Parts: sequence; C-alpha cells; structure tokens
Amino acid sequence: MNNVVLVGFMGSGKSTVGPQLAQRMDRPFVDLDDVIEADAGRSVAEIFSSEGEAGFRERETRCLLHTLEASDSVVAVGGGAPMRDENWVRIRDGNRVVALIAEPEELARRLNGSTDRPMLKPGGPSVIASLLPRRLPRYLEADVVIQTDGISPAEVAQRLHERLSANGLQRIGIDVPGSPHDVTVGHGLSHLVPSVLRGRAPVVVVSDGGVSRQYAKPLIAALSSAGLSPALHVVPPGEAAKTLAVLSGIYEALAAAGVDRRGAVIALGGGSVGDVAGFAAATWMRGIGYVQMPTTLLAMVDSSIGGKTAINLPAGKNLAGAMHQPAAIFCDLDYLASLPDEEYRSGLAEIIKAALIAERSFADWLSANISAVLSRKPSAIREAVARAIGIKAAVVARDPNEAGERAILNYGHTVGHSLERAVGFGNIRHGRAVAWGMEVAARISLLAGACTPATVEAQDTLLRDAGLLAERPAVPHAKLFDAMSHDKKSQSGEPRWVLLREIGRADYGRWVDPSIVRAALAEVLPE
Repeated sequence: MNNVVLVGFMGSGKSTVGPQLAQRMDRPFVDLDDVIEADAGRSVAEIFSSEGEAGFRERETRCLLHTLEASDSVVAVGGGAPMRDENWVRIRDGNRVVALIAEPEELARRLNGSTDRPMLKPGGPSVIASLLPRRLPRYLEADVVIQTDGISPAEVAQRLHERLSANGLQRIGIDVPGSPHDVTVGHGLSHLVPSVLRGRAPVVVVSDGGVSRQYAKPLIAALSSAGLSPALHVVPPGEAAKTLAVLSGIYEALAAAGVDRRGAVIALGGGSVGDVAGFAAATWMRGIGYVQMPTTLLAMVDSSIGGKTAINLPAGKNLAGAMHQPAAIFCDLDYLASLPDEEYRSGLAEIIKAALIAERSFADWLSANISAVLSRKPSAIREAVARAIGIKAAVVARDPNEAGERAILNYGHTVGHSLERAVGFGNIRHGRAVAWGMEVAARISLLAGACTPATVEAQDTLLRDAGLLAERPAVPHAKLFDAMSHDKKSQSGEPRWVLLREIGRADYGRWVDPSIVRAALAEVLPE
C-alpha cells in the first residue's frame, strides 16, 4: 500500500495541501469525498440529507476500504472518518498518516461562509467547539503532525514532503490473538508513544544510564505533555540488568510511582533492558501494559518482538520469565547512530538468521547489500530492519505461545546460548555466539543429510561478509554439552535442533544423533 493519508478537521487544509503534496511526491491525489460522491451519484450534502450521517458514514467506510487498496497515492479523508475504529485501523495499516491541525480560531476563519459542509449546519464556531476536542486526540496519533496556522498550503506541502522523504516510516502489524499491536520503524518516534498509552498513568521508563542520558529526554517530554506522569528508573547496562536484584528494584520504583493496573512501563534500551522491564510489567499486579523502545539493532529485530520476557539465573539464561505482549514497539533508527560497531554487527546475526530460515529473496538482498548495511546507509538499514521484523512478526502471530513453529526462530541459538553460558553471560556478544551457533547448525544439517554443501557455503559467506566469524571462540566441548542439556528446548536432556534445508527454509524440533553433533562441533569449533 504505502499511501500517504491526510487526516484533520474541516478547514485544516487537506484538500488544498493534498494535491500539492502529491505533485511533489509524483503520486496521484485522491479526495475521499470525491470517491463517495461518484459512488453515490450525489453530493455529500445530498447524501446527508437523504441518508443522514449514519448512512454517509457507512458509505464512507466502504469507499475508504476500497480506496486504500491502491498503492502509492496521497489520500485526503473527511474529518470524521478516522473516528471509527475500523477506519483508523485500515488507515494506519501499511500507510503513513499525516495530521493537519490548526487552532479553533483559524479553523473558524477558514470555514466562515462555507455552504457545502453538512456538519457545519449548527454553526461553525459551535461545531468546532463541540467536535474538535473529541477528534483531536485521534489526529495526534498520526505518524506526522503539522500545524498549518499562518502557513500557505504550498509551504505545508513542502515541509511534509521533506519530512516524509526523511522519515520513511513503516508500520508492521503483529496480529497476536487478544493482543494485536504494531512495530513502528522510522526516525524520531518519541512523539508517537503517548498515543498508545492513552488512559495509562503513571508511566515508569526503565533504561540504563548511558541510554537514558542520550535518549530519555524527548521521550519524557512527550509523556509529560500528554499528562502521563513519567518517572525514570535506571538499571545496569547489559546482562547485569537481568537479575533478581534489579527486578526487585524495578518493583520498588513502580510502587514509589504509584503504578497500579492502569499504569505502564516503557523499556528504553537494549535487549536486556527490554527483558527485565517486560518481566516486571508481566508480573507487577499480575500484568500491566508496557511499550518496547529498543535502542540496539539486536533488540529491534529480535528480543523486543514476541512478548518473551525473562531474567537470568545461575542455572541458565532466561530461565525465569513470562510471555507478555507489549502494547506497541517503536524502533527509532536514530538510536543506531551511536551504537558501537561491534554491537551493531551483533544485531546483523539475527537479521541474517531471519533471512536464512524464511526468505531466500531477503538473503539474496543481504548478500548484495551487506556493505551498505554495514556502513549504516539509512535506506539499507530501514530495509534490513523492516524485513527482518516482518519475518519474526509473521511467525509470532502464527505461534504466539511458542507451541510449535516459533521454534524455527531458534536457529543457531542452541549452541549460541550454550556458548554464552559456557564462557559466562556478557563475555561474548549474543550475535557472535548465534553466528557460530548457525555455523554448527548448518554443519549438523549437512551431516544429517538435510541440506547441501552449497547451502552451508552460502551461509558461511554471508556471515563472513558481515564480519561475524572473525574470531573463533575456544570452549571445551564438555562445557558446551553440559550447557545444551539446560537448554529450554531440550527434551529429556537432549536438545531439539533447527536444521537448514536450503537458504530460506528450515525445519524445527529435530532430534539429531549426538555423534553428528560432536562431529559438527569438532569441525566448526575445534577444542
């Protein structure tokens, strides 16, 4: 789809800004009122007169759904169209939403003398005073909000074109039964967070010290402006955050802030912050709402998605946890600018994994564009992140409780997690451990007859080009086997494997003869 949908009150400028924006973007312009009139063979005023507002709204919904089936258009919709929830869901689905707003006095001035707007019949100022406060909160949920007071339509169109070109926002739905939510990918997303927390206050933002110093200020400001009474709670960075002591500290912060079941948690940080903050949200008062705002590439494409929350125990990684879906996930690509190269590269392992198990065309794209991704070219990052998220989102939606297919996402993780445990959590980056885990899993796949040597070579080349196999970890195999026996996917102490069939296709839940596992380890990670 990828339409740009303009929303806003009567007189905000949608029908004048829309054509000029469409011209700048080289897209067709569609005014939904024109579509409705063509469908009915009558003017909007005549439809209101003969069918009433209820009849008009039914026509509006039907025409809106049909109009948004097209792609790459600029669409202006009536001021009341977004108020119907089913319309709003469709407007947001795969499209970028722009709200044009203006002060009530300016709207009244623009609408003075208007005779073709049925909703204005009681009188412009009184209608604005009655309707605008009800509609404005919905408009403010748009991806881009721009004030049009005192600005010409041409200038508004130019500003929007610049912002839309730079933003490249994408929204990916995760249709988990009972907990559907969106992943929003783009730049400068803090202003969008309050819209998904309406009615939830107070809010506690959980972050580590480094991240909070860099990125918490605009988020706190946006939450404060929305009246959400935010408090900031700082936890240690990295795996040190995923302990019972840190979890207890978050509970104390929630209590101090007066968070009850109407409150919420925001996880602003990497995967560890997301895991512990999510677990706190899952268990505080038996579950409260939370939002994931991942600040690392790894967290954006992996740990923030799927509702898995956990802390580590001495016996193993992520052994105490809960499934708790977030209300929303915001992947602000601006956060990646300050990410150290080694940490950024670590996230690429999960992106590559997604391609290897589910989408050959994505793997081919990565092979051709890995240099652009490594150099953090904005368009390449956005493409890689959005496609990887799309793959995981689809799997999670089909298996939200990890009862079957979702195990495919563990490709490379059986050995990867065992490496992390064997050398000590935090002593090897997760992405590097998973990359070597994928190398072992591919070798097992080959030795078990599941794939060809060409498939193994293609994976190896992609991981090497990404710089993920630069240093081979040295770990005694006995320690790896001991760690694998504690893997959550093990049955009777024996791991179940995800095996590669070909690039873009994998099997899960496979038992493998331990002799094959030993042979693969000897080849890939010799002692």
